[in-house]
Order: sequence, then C-alpha cells, then structure tokens
Amino acid sequence: MKNQQKLKTEYSIKIADLSDISNLNISVSLKRKIEKILKSPEYRQFSGGCRLYINMNIKEALCQNFKNLKEIRAKFKTNEDCKEFLEKYIWEGVPVHPKYPTYKVYKCKDGWYKCKENGAEFNILTGTFLQNTKIPLPIWFEVIFRECSDKRGLATPTLMRDYGLSKVTAELMIKKIDNAMGFENHQELENIVEVDEYYEGGALKNMHYGRKLAVKKVPYQNKKLLQGFVQRNGNAVIRVVPNMFDGTLNAGVLRYVKQGSTLYSDDNPSYQKLPPIYNQGVVVHSKGNYVNKENKNIFTNTIESLWATFERMKKTHIHVSLKHLQNYANEVVFRYNTRKMEAGDACLWLLQNMQGTNITWKEIRNAKYTRYNRDKARVA
Repeated sequence: MKNQQKLKTEYSIKIADLSDISNLNISVSLKRKIEKILKSPEYRQFSGGCRLYINMNIKEALCQNFKNLKEIRAKFKTNEDCKEFLEKYIWEGVPVHPKYPTYKVYKCKDGWYKCKENGAEFNILTGTFLQNTKIPLPIWFEVIFRECSDKRGLATPTLMRDYGLSKVTAELMIKKIDNAMGFENHQELENIVEVDEYYEGGALKNMHYGRKLAVKKVPYQNKKLLQGFVQRNGNAVIRVVPNMFDGTLNAGVLRYVKQGSTLYSDDNPSYQKLPPIYNQGVVVHSKGNYVNKENKNIFTNTIESLWATFERMKKTHIHVSLKHLQNYANEVVFRYNTRKMEAGDACLWLLQNMQGTNITWKEIRNAKYTRYNRDKARVA
C-alpha cells in the first residue's frame, strides 16, 4: 500500500476482524499478505476497533492475484466475466463517467451506462485501449498477463501462432498494451539517481555499401538516442531524445530528477553544466574506470543493468523499429518498475491505470502515442 494512496472508501472490515488472522477462512499466502499489511507503518495510524479505509475490500483485492494462465482461463471465460471484474475492480461497484466523474449515471442494458447530464453512453471499456475491440476480452487478459510476466515480452509472431491472429491484429494488441504501460514511464526520481545515454539502431557492418557511405558523413544518422534515469532501489525512466546537445540532456534531468537529489553519471561534459541544485558524482568511463576510486558508492552500474534489460527485449522482437522506440522503452520501464511485484499484481496494476489509454490504429501507425504526466495520481 503506497503512501500516496488515497483513503476514501469505508468498508465493514474492522481491524479487530483482521487482528485474529487464524479465524479467517483464507489461504496461507493470503494470510502472509495480511500480516504484512498489519506490520506496515500505514496500518499503525488506525486504533483498535476502528474501521479500515482502503480503495476496495481488502480480502477481495488480495485474492485477485493471478499466478498463471490456468487461473485466468478458469475465471474469465466470457466478455461478461471480464467486464464484471473490471467494474468491481476499477469502479468498486459504482459506475463513474470516464470524463466527468461527478456526473450522475444510470444503468442501461448489456453492461452500458448513460450519463444523466449529457446523455452520453459508456461502459467500463470506454476511454481505454480495450474500447470497441472485436477481440474477445479473455484473450486480451491472457495477452496482458503474458506481456507483464514474461521478462522479455511478447513478439508478434508468438501471438499469431498461439491465438491464430493476423499480423496486424497481433501487432496492434502489443502496441496498445505497451502504450498503456507508458503511465509508469513518467515519474520524478529522487535520492540517488543514475543517468546515462544509449544509442539504438543498425550497425554499419550490416548496411548496404551505398547507405553505409551516406551514414558515415553524419555520425549516428542511422540511430536514435535514449536517455535513461534509474533511482537506486527505485523506479526508472527512459525517454527518446533528438540529440546530444547540453540543453536537451539537462532538460531531461531537470524534468525527471528532483532538486536536491544525488546525480551520478559518466564523464559526459553536458551534466557538468547543470545548475548547482544536485549533488553530482562522476565515473570516468573513458579511462576504464567504472567505480569512482575515491568513493565506491559512485557508479552507474544500475543504469547499465537497465540497458541490459533493453537488450534482452530486443532479442524477442528481433527488429526494434526506431519509429516506435518510445513504445518499446515504455515496455522495458514498466517491467523494471514492477520487478518486485508478482505477475498477477503487475497485470492488475496495468488494468487499474488503463483509463485514458484509448488509441487508434492510425495513431499507432504514425507513432502518436499517449502522452502521460505526473498529474495522474498513483492508485496503489
């Protein structure tokens, strides 16, 4: 339970009910999760006998952890099963207008709802990447689970083979899911943060001779630049940047790294031109040093491990299109930031934050993906 989670809904689960875990008819793994909550600092603010305020029924929430595809297939057999689950999980049983949460709504038939104020009709999928989909929702749930749990992600040929989909449909599903994962790739990092750059693109040795000559005239013409940030024992951010200019790189630092944090980088001179609002440390890679000799805590090995994760993802897709490079970066960052979660928890985390992720095939084809900001509160 995160510190920034809003305590807003009252449920009839008393702390006294949770204190004696042995009386609850639940599994051993669920008991361990409840014990962890009882020992957390957030729990201590409640006194004995008072009610526990959380976003949804605690027992129901903890039981929604899907460990494998077998459990997903047993629970979600029809589109109605998936929609009913999403309504309980996202709306908590109370329908909410996707654009105007304060408007009153009433229920229609077939899982649709109508706004009393403007007459707009909607359902739980409106405004999400599942809106108007013709693919059965159980298949969507399986693919989302696999995309969140597989360390290297899913490739288009894999979906085509496993689910009998066309190439366009399989690619559309993966691109939509990766786009939705982008909400995790826009955070403000603090404490100790490592920063580094990474060039992605084809090697000269694999190019046609004529193209090789053209590329040699302009360095890195065939590549795109990624700038990455990693907070030690925390989250990561990767963004596509147009160039290596000082202003471009430092703008990313000012945007994603909180003032007063400690910033570790290699000997790129651009970061030495930052205003004195960070505690900086440098590792001189050009001289073969990967750990600062004076201070062993100054290194950039954590961000290097993030680039290694990116390299593993590339092996799955074989070819990474530079046009969609930011979308691939979203996939890597989401998987890195949820590395401490179980596969089912990461899947639920994505579903809980899929509002506002609707995107069309035309937008995907033109690489016009959703732009996220930090105004969206993290809900778990």
